[in-house]
Amino acid sequence: MATPSRHSFTRKPNLADVKAAGHDLLRLVNRRILLSILSDRQPISRAEIAKISGLNKATISTITGELLKDSFIVEEGSGRTTPIGGKPPTPLRLNGMRYGLFGLDIRADESVLALSDFNNRLISRVSFETGSDATVFLNTIGKEIRKLRSKHDNFIEFPGIGVSLPGLVDNHSGKFLLSVVLPWRDVPVVQLLEKATNLPVIIDNSARCSALAEIWHGKAQYAQVRDLLYVSVSTGLACGMVIDGGLYRGGNNTAGQFGHIPIDLNGAECRCGQRGCWDLYASDKATITRYLGLRGGGAKRVPTMRKLMELVDSGDHAATEAVRETARYLGIGITGLINGLDPEVVVIGGEITKGWGLIEPIIVEETKRSLLAPRSHGVAIRRSAFEVRPSLKGALTLIQNNLLSVPHMG
Repeated sequence: MATPSRHSFTRKPNLADVKAAGHDLLRLVNRRILLSILSDRQPISRAEIAKISGLNKATISTITGELLKDSFIVEEGSGRTTPIGGKPPTPLRLNGMRYGLFGLDIRADESVLALSDFNNRLISRVSFETGSDATVFLNTIGKEIRKLRSKHDNFIEFPGIGVSLPGLVDNHSGKFLLSVVLPWRDVPVVQLLEKATNLPVIIDNSARCSALAEIWHGKAQYAQVRDLLYVSVSTGLACGMVIDGGLYRGGNNTAGQFGHIPIDLNGAECRCGQRGCWDLYASDKATITRYLGLRGGGAKRVPTMRKLMELVDSGDHAATEAVRETARYLGIGITGLINGLDPEVVVIGGEITKGWGLIEPIIVEETKRSLLAPRSHGVAIRRSAFEVRPSLKGALTLIQNNLLSVPHMG
């Protein structure tokens, strides 16, 4: 009997949307493989691309010729002479001006619109107070996008707008459904923003956007990672999952709401209507509430999480103890997720990670205590690669992912 391959095939074809792997589809896959290699490793020669991709030199030559002609890539002078005196290789790079990528990170208080080039270099960043009237707010954003397009007309193309939202979204209908922090309900974000800008729009929730940013831009530390869990610690608590290199959205596009799994059935009532949710113990709101309780009547005003972490840094006892307790609850919740989902890496993002030296040992110790034995030392727990608004980076990445990801075949 034949020995099963280590890379066994386990994905059932989607017969409702099957695509035969014809010449055009294979060509697209090869182009995107090459562009992704360039995005990760540039500047890089054709010979190095062949080694990494396994594509033959003739195929590499054909594809790079097409990409040069279409202005996707550029040649960067000449490489160093080879040891035997042969013709030096010519390094290739993505053409940063091929695409201008828009990303919009919507939060309950402040939203940020950014424009980056195809090489992820930030070109412009504008902040807005998030309006309670979604239609008026998105029309304002649309005006700013039109202004930026006119100002930066040296880009060859603007392929779309990625939007990160703090709550439940329906990617198929393009609607923002609801949130415990933003008072919008059933807002057709895609329809409104496409009408205001005449550009394609892709939406997703902030935790999934952050997970996508980590897997695409974590570079060396995630080069071989295919399964990643992102825990977003903010006003609320949410998670994003990357499974086999792609975002997992679930059957109804609501996957990742682990912040509303009860960890104490007799706990306080949560904003979602349940009792004892993880969100009540490990979110920024929970940490601030805990700090105010420890201070008693000594706190003059309710601090932001950023200010609270500054207090931790200055040695404030109440702030430090509040954050330590949050770290313990993060460890408790993350342990259950590791046992259930089996990720290779858990990434934690949010203001609380500014105290990584304080919280990481507590989270790791909590997971070691409760993880199933074979997993006790095999899961890396890391802070986000992005200190400021990883969900904004993720909103931009939604468009890059659409341009570079390899399509499913069946």
